[in-house]
Amino acid sequence: MAHVAVETGHRPKPAGTAPPRAAPAAGGGRAVLVRQAVLLSLLALLVRAPSFGRPFWSPDEGYLGTEAVLLRAGGTMYGDVVDRKPPLVPWLYEACFALGPHGLWLVRVLAVGALALTGILVARLATRWWGHWAGLPAGVLTVAATAALPAPDAMAATFEVFMLPATVAAMYFGARRRYLLAGLAVAVATLSKQVGLAPLLPLAAQILAGRRRTREGAALVAGTVAPLALCALVLGVRPFTFWVFFSSGSYASSPPGAAEAAGRAGNALLCLLTAFALTLLLVPRLPWRNALRRPADRTRATAPPPPRDAAQRDASRALAGWLPASMAAVAVGWHFYGHYFLQLTPPLALGSLWLVNLTRRSGTGGRRSTWGGGPTRTASVLVAGALVAAGAWTAAAVRSAPPGMTKVVHVATAVEERTAPGQRVFQWGMHPEIYWLSGRKPASRYLTAGLLTNFSGGGDPARVGRRYAVPGAWDRFRRELAASPPCLVVDDSAGTPYRLADYPELRNLLTRDYRRVATVDGARLYQRETC
Repeated sequence: MAHVAVETGHRPKPAGTAPPRAAPAAGGGRAVLVRQAVLLSLLALLVRAPSFGRPFWSPDEGYLGTEAVLLRAGGTMYGDVVDRKPPLVPWLYEACFALGPHGLWLVRVLAVGALALTGILVARLATRWWGHWAGLPAGVLTVAATAALPAPDAMAATFEVFMLPATVAAMYFGARRRYLLAGLAVAVATLSKQVGLAPLLPLAAQILAGRRRTREGAALVAGTVAPLALCALVLGVRPFTFWVFFSSGSYASSPPGAAEAAGRAGNALLCLLTAFALTLLLVPRLPWRNALRRPADRTRATAPPPPRDAAQRDASRALAGWLPASMAAVAVGWHFYGHYFLQLTPPLALGSLWLVNLTRRSGTGGRRSTWGGGPTRTASVLVAGALVAAGAWTAAAVRSAPPGMTKVVHVATAVEERTAPGQRVFQWGMHPEIYWLSGRKPASRYLTAGLLTNFSGGGDPARVGRRYAVPGAWDRFRRELAASPPCLVVDDSAGTPYRLADYPELRNLLTRDYRRVATVDGARLYQRETC
């Protein structure tokens, strides 16, 4: 009986056939993940270390701190405490303030954790799309870039900082096609700030490009809507929907002039792009020649274009939706505050690694990467540039202080000296941190003149006044002053478009029942005769 020999070796491959490219790993070993988490957490602590050196960094922190005090005292969100923002970050402040007297210090610790978590999730997403070489560089670029803004924008523990990890989590779960979890992450981001809805655009585009559109779309919608609906039921559907979604009409329709808006946007972008300056060197190395080649030239090309795996296509599709959606979210209202641009840091960091991957796969001239040594070397150069920029910005933040900090501290000290614990105060200005720093409760739910006049820094001064206030605010405000007049009024409106003398209710109140007792750094203090 004849025996047939069976070859166990590899079959010869046709000439010119390249070996198959290994797909990038979707995850990493536990040790790799732990190292990434530790390094990114340390970097987050370093870039945010200056935040612990000031009593506050922005009026947003002061507003949130005062809200936390009122909520701890039994106040209700959107009742005794009102804001144009969702409730998650005020609740977070309340929880930190409940743990001890160093509430804002604890908030800043959580801000470090939120930034570290953002970097870790970005690293996981980059690893899934391009492999292990991209993970840590993407996380470092993200964390470092958040420092590349003026100190009050980079250091304040406000809405964008706590929105970022949920935003990236939504994209990460979307990349794994776990759309219920992605929707839940979008809901958490939206409950931190309304523009947290931005990931819905790339997620919806990804679902429409897939095969299970109905099932995946329903999961995304359910995950997004359910937490928002639950929150509305807890807080009251009408006040929740009004304050979160319908109270900002005048604010959003009062942008500054075109030149000022362009200047503010350009300045913030230039600051942020200092962390991505070396990424611009990759742009000339993109395969522009292949993209611009005429169809006839493409047919005559002897070498086929390099294959693009599914992960690279997913990354391109996701970033093509995520970055524009984030830019649109930054541009809402055209006010362009610097901290708005923090939302751009994750997609910009991932876009940098996308460029690295694209240049290494273009195969132009047989070069391996822009600086040689493969994508790891190129990514390392980008990271080094970002770290240098972050170091410079962080060093500047150590020496920086928020605008008007000295004046606010002086006014808060004067308020504390001229009132007793339990007496209420009203400040007509844009510094709600006076309440929190002085330890005195506000006499009104409207913590700044902004809700009563539509004033905002950089807004259109022609649209400041009572008729531009939040609808119904003045009726409630008058009832509050009549029911519980403040013992001390701080008028900090000198030189502003909302001078107290232009509002008869306040002017008559001071003339009738109050006397001026002090002027502190331009702020006038009026005390009620019976206090």
